[in-house]
Amino acid sequence: MTFHRAGLLTTSALLLVGMAATTSSAAGDAGFVLAPKAKPETAAKQTPEDNRQLRRLMADRNDLFLGGEIANREFAFLVLPSEMTGNAKLVLDLQSAISVAPERSTLRLFVNDQDLGSVPLTSGASRRVEIEIPKGRLQPGYNSLVMLADQFHRVDCSLDATYELWTQINPANSGLSFSRRTGEAGSDLSSLLTFGNVNGRTAIRTIVPKTGTTNDIDRTMAMVQALAIAGQLDRPAVTVAEQPEANPGIEMLVGTFGTVRQALGNAAGELSEGIRVSTDPETGKAQLIATARTDEDLNQVISRFETDSHQHYMDGTSQGRRAMDNRRGRLLEPASRTALSTLGFISRPFLGRHYDQSIAFNLPADFYPGDYGAATLNLNADYAAGLSPNAKLIVKANEETIASVHLGDGKSGRITNQHLPIPLNKLRPGKNIIRFEADLTASADAACDAQTLTSSTPRLHVKADSSLDMPVFAEVGHSPDLAVAMAGDFKAGANGNEPVPLYVENLRPASLGAAATLLARTAYLSGHVTPVSTTGQWPLQRDGALLAVGTFAGVGRHSQTDMLLDLSPSMDMSSPAASKQPSTQSPASLTFGGEQPDAARPAEPENRVEAYIAWAKGFGMSVVDRLHVQAEMLNLVPNPQVLAADQAYQMPGNADLVVAQRLVADRSPWTVIAARDEAVLQESVNAISQSQVWSGIGGTVQAFERSGKPIERKEAQHQELYETKPLSLKNGRLILAGWFANNSLQFTIAQIAAAMFLGMSTFVVLRRGRRKP
Repeated sequence: MTFHRAGLLTTSALLLVGMAATTSSAAGDAGFVLAPKAKPETAAKQTPEDNRQLRRLMADRNDLFLGGEIANREFAFLVLPSEMTGNAKLVLDLQSAISVAPERSTLRLFVNDQDLGSVPLTSGASRRVEIEIPKGRLQPGYNSLVMLADQFHRVDCSLDATYELWTQINPANSGLSFSRRTGEAGSDLSSLLTFGNVNGRTAIRTIVPKTGTTNDIDRTMAMVQALAIAGQLDRPAVTVAEQPEANPGIEMLVGTFGTVRQALGNAAGELSEGIRVSTDPETGKAQLIATARTDEDLNQVISRFETDSHQHYMDGTSQGRRAMDNRRGRLLEPASRTALSTLGFISRPFLGRHYDQSIAFNLPADFYPGDYGAATLNLNADYAAGLSPNAKLIVKANEETIASVHLGDGKSGRITNQHLPIPLNKLRPGKNIIRFEADLTASADAACDAQTLTSSTPRLHVKADSSLDMPVFAEVGHSPDLAVAMAGDFKAGANGNEPVPLYVENLRPASLGAAATLLARTAYLSGHVTPVSTTGQWPLQRDGALLAVGTFAGVGRHSQTDMLLDLSPSMDMSSPAASKQPSTQSPASLTFGGEQPDAARPAEPENRVEAYIAWAKGFGMSVVDRLHVQAEMLNLVPNPQVLAADQAYQMPGNADLVVAQRLVADRSPWTVIAARDEAVLQESVNAISQSQVWSGIGGTVQAFERSGKPIERKEAQHQELYETKPLSLKNGRLILAGWFANNSLQFTIAQIAAAMFLGMSTFVVLRRGRRKP
């Protein structure tokens, strides 16, 4: 609990310092009103562009797209000790939509929870803004940058108009500029980690010479994973080359003295056992070499680096560590209470019409989902009077609605410790996302006069002391489940030191790079390295786990017979257009269930008899649908979304990437990542590494477009359970409850059997208990 309390204090500091100009003084039970601003906002200094190098934020265009009426972002960035003596500034290249009202819209900036200034958001061409960071604000190691955007529409008060508000920060021209950086090279791990940012991803180029062995590949895979943990690299992009290149990025070479000399030639210089780091600010290239005289000594070097990797990112400020923890997602334990502020939720009064905020957290890889319990969201919030009758706050867990709170009662109110259950079957191992969405339209929005446009009265304020309670949940491994694999468990409870066989057809560099990217991503999330044993031969035995990465052609000829996984495109689904049809409804109507358009409304019945007939038809159809759903749950009729263990999977024709896990024997989950070709494989693996895509990977088979857009997902009809912790009575009871919750037919049979046994035993007791005359 100490860890959570520290996060709460640091986030509270942000609220106290950063929100002093905008937070409200709470009124009585009727709600809240804004207090006057404590001081006028200071406009950001704008200076001409200079030629100093930028340390770009580890973010892509999606991360730096600030859409809607409010947007909150937090990023961690690294500062070297040598940079503390010079000057530092924050550089932003931004552009806002034409609809944004410049007189009210601002971007507030905080460094380590200290107010750095405010940037007015003006529409038009992109512009460069530079803000000096006062001395003493930064510390060596990781620091935090928080962006709070408030965007108001010029003339429109409708819900749809909120989607016209955006500000795009260009990641290529935005970041931190240090006067002491140019021309200085570092030789430690921190210096290395300031390199490699290419389009918001950490570019890692591993060198595996032609003479390299599979042992060299295995060690390289372990080093890449350890580096991802040490640098908290949430989106690594790994490639494999046979010789060094001059391109920017982090270049990694792992091998004995002989291997390193073969790869680098004279550039290897004098070698010594350990880790050697070199950087070149002029070319943007950094190099990490792990070497030793013998294979055994090299294994020890890698093992020490893996151990030390967990301590590196602890350097810096508490705010910097908070930013990294929240980006990865904090791990929640059973029977824990965590404030939303600890999970990265920034609480501030909201003046707009469409509220959209989210938090993320991780659950252990052996978390067992099922409808046998529920987490509890303890909600504290204030809302304003005058909201429309359909105003409501919707809470979603992993994009599934789990609660709706009505706000349109005509008067202001306060929600105090309202308990909203989150069923455990809506959560998953690994990363989870809880989203808050609210429709806050009011009757005054229809007129949309100047007073409404410039109103400073908040409509909703979700409080920072809202919390999330996790119950005691079942902890047991289960497969097949891709969510478990993406959380870092490919082995189904096998010995932790035993490597996972990694199949890559002909050990092709592009497929090896995709495999390394996948493993680095899982290592970042799980915090541990998955040892692998790389091979170019498909295994003949089915007595253990397997991870296979390659193309449809290379993997498909084996997977069809061994895994019932047909990776030849089906002809009836060959048109990609089917999955790319745009929605005919606006986002607002899709989210909040707005009225149907006139063309979609059924015709009004002409008399009462027709009305009764229409009602009876609708009632009958709903009963049939409900019975069909129940029959699918009981496996009495085929469910198109469920894949039986003996059922083959046919890949849709518009799939560019397939991720699958199937059991080929007891405790033998085989996981496959395959794409159309090697170029698509690398692109698609990078695409699914995005947080919002990764957190949706699950089931037994999932197909994607190359952009990471999901096409279809199949769930496993049955899962195999395996022990990950010593069995206890409490955990055993929860596992049994979860198993019954996930196997409805067996649960129904058990209920019937229990009822029959109870009836028979009661009959016997009553019969024997009668007095004989």
